[in-house]
Amino acid sequence: MAIQRKPPGDIRAGQMVSVVVLAEGPLGNGKAGPLIAEVRIPVERLRRGPTGHRFSVHIRKWRGTTVTPVALTEAGDPWRLVSTTPPQGLRALLDDTRFLAQHVYGVAASTLELFESTLGRRMPWTPEGRLVLKARDSGTATETGYARDTNIIRFGSIDRMGYKIPTALFRDIVAHEVTHAILDGFRPAWADDKATIEQLALHEALADLVAILSVFSSREVVFRELVAASAGIKPGQELDGDVMLRTLFDVARDLFARGPLREPFLGVPPENWQELPEPHQRGAVVVGAVLRAVEELWADRNRRFGAFQNLQHKAESGSIVGTRVLRMVIRGLSYMPPVDVTWRDLLRGIIAADLDMLPEDQRGYREAVHSNFSKIGIRRVPLTNIMGVDNYQGLRYPIRLAALGSDPQEVQKFVWENPRLLDAARLERSTPLSSTRVRTSERISPDGFVVSEIGASFIQTVRLSRRDAYQRLGLRTQREYVDIRGGGLLRFDAGGRLIFAAFKPVMDRERQAAMFVSDEQREAEAAASSEVRSKFHGTGD
Repeated sequence: MAIQRKPPGDIRAGQMVSVVVLAEGPLGNGKAGPLIAEVRIPVERLRRGPTGHRFSVHIRKWRGTTVTPVALTEAGDPWRLVSTTPPQGLRALLDDTRFLAQHVYGVAASTLELFESTLGRRMPWTPEGRLVLKARDSGTATETGYARDTNIIRFGSIDRMGYKIPTALFRDIVAHEVTHAILDGFRPAWADDKATIEQLALHEALADLVAILSVFSSREVVFRELVAASAGIKPGQELDGDVMLRTLFDVARDLFARGPLREPFLGVPPENWQELPEPHQRGAVVVGAVLRAVEELWADRNRRFGAFQNLQHKAESGSIVGTRVLRMVIRGLSYMPPVDVTWRDLLRGIIAADLDMLPEDQRGYREAVHSNFSKIGIRRVPLTNIMGVDNYQGLRYPIRLAALGSDPQEVQKFVWENPRLLDAARLERSTPLSSTRVRTSERISPDGFVVSEIGASFIQTVRLSRRDAYQRLGLRTQREYVDIRGGGLLRFDAGGRLIFAAFKPVMDRERQAAMFVSDEQREAEAAASSEVRSKFHGTGD
């Protein structure tokens, strides 16, 4: 099968093209070959590599260090991408360098497109430039990971059935690592040297959810798992919740058994799970809660459609629900503070963003997420003043709307001119903001209109002497200086009016005491998370 792009003269912004990728991975479908899926990605000009505007795929020869550039387009026409199906035999698939490049590029581009289309804005890398995907690098599966200081993702290989199989051939591993890179560009402070294990765990949970639900979005994968899970069900008998839950969690377990993800908690998680010292273990509890919400909503959708659905229809319903919940989670990211995020911040972001998008929760999506977070001990967020702006009536707006959407100084001026916001963020008046980012976004409202909004985040880092840290915040340390920080997120409507606010107060004694750890705890925490902090691994420990 060949899917081609139109000539350059016909290329328009927003044009998409279908690309064949492995729906799950290179194994598991017998003589029929691996399951395949089509993903939709934006049209762009591609050089050999393949290299585009955002990604550069490097494929090393099996033996040696030489990288052989691969062309995905027709000769002489860098806009005309030709998508091919993979060989059926495993040996032939492993030798097909071109399909490996097509698969990695397609999954990476579709993952980025998922975030950008959901959030209505471009997602930058940190550092800027292209994200380099070393699709067949030297090393083992445990060395697969995203290195946040170099903007490189290395994909090692695993030994299966006597073959060395690149981890890049597994769709979920590529999606997982690319998600780490996206989150790192979106909110660098969520995983920097000052981030706690809580933020690292959130990073891992989000990457796992994107990986699992990206695979679950393929009806072929869901149908295969449904067939296996429903074995023994009599004709005409309804699939109960246990079958649906087993189907969903079997998808996750299949991925986990190979090593790329942590197995989500299906049963009751440990009571002290929020104190577990390993980020992946904490994240797995939240992944389990989101998957249970997907299962409940999937079962409800099947009940509404009644007994006329066959397994194919049920599989399609599952993929639709999984994609909807995944977009809810991603949309919630733009309603979360830029520093010190917690699980409750994630929950508030999901609910607030969905409430802003769909004021009426007719199908109970928000309630399903809310209730399953509650079951693992994350308190519900009250809908009263969930946007956080009821206490800031009568604000002054001595700003220029045209500059508000692009100039950080305009945002800083707005905060400075409104003492109520300064007090809410508990900013240190004599210390400048260490970071201010402004981004515009667009989304389609339920009535079909395009809604433009402006999101502005700011961070302030304050260095205090040992004496000031104790006198002003009650922090005890043997270090000569202590760096504390906080910040906030502000969202404005198209008219420049504040519609959402979330703060992490800087000079707040109670919050900083809760965030602060002793020197001994800091050393132990740093040792436990240093590898995760510098390089996000998609493979198990």
